[in-house]
Amino acid sequence: MNDEGDEVVHPLVPETRMDMWPHWLHEALDATVAALDANEAVVAESNALALAEAAGSPVEDHQGLSDLLDVELRASMRAISAAAFAVDAFYASVQARSPDHPSRELWRTVKEDGSRTSRHAIVFETLRYHLKVRRRAASLFRPWIKELFDYRGWAVHASAKFRAVVHRVDVDRGVDWHYAAFRAENAVATMARVMAMLDSLITVLDRGSDEVRDWQPHARERLDEAITRYDAESRLPRIQWHGRAGTAAPEGDPT
Repeated sequence: MNDEGDEVVHPLVPETRMDMWPHWLHEALDATVAALDANEAVVAESNALALAEAAGSPVEDHQGLSDLLDVELRASMRAISAAAFAVDAFYASVQARSPDHPSRELWRTVKEDGSRTSRHAIVFETLRYHLKVRRRAASLFRPWIKELFDYRGWAVHASAKFRAVVHRVDVDRGVDWHYAAFRAENAVATMARVMAMLDSLITVLDRGSDEVRDWQPHARERLDEAITRYDAESRLPRIQWHGRAGTAAPEGDPT
């Protein structure tokens, strides 16, 4: 009512909510495939250089190989970072549908040394707590998430300090450590771990809050879309999926 006694109707403001983890997951998949393509080109170029040298006609200009290594690095960096963003966004989706974790305020507290609780620890503990992840699965997921966020940190908070070169077996030469960290092999391993972990976690969303349980079918549908994309790429490791329609959980499932 206003001062004159007339009823005032405020305009409705629509609100939306969007889960970003499926988009980051698809970006990670696309980048992983791009990294595999780039690595095949890197190995082919390296082999051509080695053959030329063995034939007594070494090629002095290796710029072509350097350019291809750059392509592989960028694709692998995208793949691994996007996979980390997908896990972080999945955590956010679960957290938004769940009550606060008992340690949430503690995590916000600045420690005596000026540090805060690490992001990977918050993500893992929130998922473990709300989805009641069993000890065996937790022992796998904890180091996976930490390593994933370590790689994300290397990409996002890049260091330009001098470091010893690293030998890459596939090209048989020393390279800057970034080319060893962000290579197709690591992108593929990361993608497989993240897909398997999300598959396990979505399977146990029914252990969460009412809202999380209601969300489970939608989350499964979105993950299944990514699984179809993953399974279509023969160069990616095969995974026995837990909760996909028409499949049974693997024997001894630890989640």
